[in-house]
Amino acid sequence: MSDAPATDARPAKPRGRLAKLLFIPLAFAAGAGAGGFGAVIAAGKLGLGDDGGGHDAAPTASVAAPVEYIEIDTAFTSNLVDTGRYLQVRLSVSTTGGPDVVAAIARHKPALVSTILSVLGELSENDVADRAGKDKLRGRLKIAVNDMLAQKGVANGVDEVFFISLVVQ
Repeated sequence: MSDAPATDARPAKPRGRLAKLLFIPLAFAAGAGAGGFGAVIAAGKLGLGDDGGGHDAAPTASVAAPVEYIEIDTAFTSNLVDTGRYLQVRLSVSTTGGPDVVAAIARHKPALVSTILSVLGELSENDVADRAGKDKLRGRLKIAVNDMLAQKGVANGVDEVFFISLVVQ
């Protein structure tokens, strides 16, 4: 027997090849991570992400009150300015102001009717001739009704005014 040290019969694997094989997936993962981090930073700078409150802030959910529809059980009739014609409308309103607003509409019905008749009394035939005019009238009625309710101490008045019927004769 010889005194030479024993050598392993397996050939040595070059470490360079293993490093090359692992480099590609590791580089891809590092690039993806850096890109994702960059996207988070960019979203924050653009105001697309967190509102600046950090991760500790609990999300706040706004709970909207249910919409309630109140039909005004009066048929409003008014002469149109400068013509022999008249306008007759029936209205409904919607509110998310809750039971207090619904009760206030019923309680202040005489003031509500007077307010609506005042707005209708200023109309000409051209004011209700087309859809745009009718939409503008709905907006005017909403503002007038909310102003009247605010004078009575009612906040969060009506959200929308709807025509149930509208006749010009």
